[in-house]
Amino acid sequence: MSSKAISTEMDELAASSFLRASLRKEVRLFALVAPLLVFLSLIFVIPIGWMLLRSIEDPEVSAALPNTANLIQRWDGAGLPSEEVIAALVIDIKHAATDRTLGQAGMRLNYAIPGFQSLLMKTAEKLPESQPGGAPVALSEIDQRWTENRYWLAIRDAAYKYSLFYFNSAFGFSNQGPADDGQGFYLDVLFRTLWMTLVVTTACVVLGYPLAYFLATISPAWRNILILFVLLPFWTSLLVRTVAWFVLLQKHGVVNDVGIYLGLWSKPLDLIYNRFSVYVAMTHVMLPFMVLPLYSVMLKIPKTYMNAAATLGAHPFRAFKEVYLPLSFPGLGAGILLVFIVSLGFYITPALLGGPADQMLSYYIAQNASNLGNLGLAAALSVLLLAIVAVVIFVFGRLGLIANRREA
Repeated sequence: MSSKAISTEMDELAASSFLRASLRKEVRLFALVAPLLVFLSLIFVIPIGWMLLRSIEDPEVSAALPNTANLIQRWDGAGLPSEEVIAALVIDIKHAATDRTLGQAGMRLNYAIPGFQSLLMKTAEKLPESQPGGAPVALSEIDQRWTENRYWLAIRDAAYKYSLFYFNSAFGFSNQGPADDGQGFYLDVLFRTLWMTLVVTTACVVLGYPLAYFLATISPAWRNILILFVLLPFWTSLLVRTVAWFVLLQKHGVVNDVGIYLGLWSKPLDLIYNRFSVYVAMTHVMLPFMVLPLYSVMLKIPKTYMNAAATLGAHPFRAFKEVYLPLSFPGLGAGILLVFIVSLGFYITPALLGGPADQMLSYYIAQNASNLGNLGLAAALSVLLLAIVAVVIFVFGRLGLIANRREA
């Protein structure tokens, strides 16, 4: 065997050995992160995937009234459906009442038109064994609502296993003609949630930026002491902090008593169960989320930069605007993003300190999921919040507010 062939064989063996070693290394690394991947899948990926699916799932009517659902999909929506469709509904109601699935279909149709569930139950109870005059006559004799077009439209819209019904409800859209009272309710709540989140984020920026700058520029001894006060809210639960503000702001609480004692006002002010108390408590809770990212970035900005700008003749305000502020953008962007995203999902604080007009979207998500049992609408509202968060992160990424801009 020639020396060239031996050299080639040795190279192949070395390459094969290197590949095996690399593969073993990758397997070991994957084994290390596998528990984390499983954990994230169980608590993050799977729940979000289920929520996305549940927001478009609409199986109740097609499962309880299969024949009607299949036939009514071909109806053009004008007038009343054909006698074949109405006869299929009669048959399906009888079977669903026996299988005890009629209640689920009625609950789903009740979301579209209040009272639809009781109509189905009434019809199931009073349906005769035979209909000499035909199914349309039998239904109309039981209840005249069966002669109204909108009830049949509601069945047709719910006849598909997947639909955008819950998103339409969230946005205030209706397939039943002009929107009824309250159809745009959740859209109003969404705008209110965004506005309250923006106000709290702005307040955290106004209060947090000077505080972070102060912490980053004082002596290390004082800095270590004062940073403990910034971290102090993390040592108590959100519920405890909210209840503390409840005690402070109530009509005969500490703030009102001190104000009256000092003569600042003569009678107790309404400081609770309104938007003001919600803003104060949310800002208190979220302020550390703004200060800490800013502080970590500001601490790494060399003081010589500002001195150099002053040496070159820049006014302190101009030096701050053109030198210090751009260098602090990564911390400012991270702080704004954290405060905005967390504030968007606030539930406990507005529920305890706010009035009916101060509740955020998360309150109604919880109400629909737990109290009303409307998981589809709760999932659709959750998807709206998820979409807003995704858009905000995308915009921040495009603007470079969460990237390192120190080289600028």
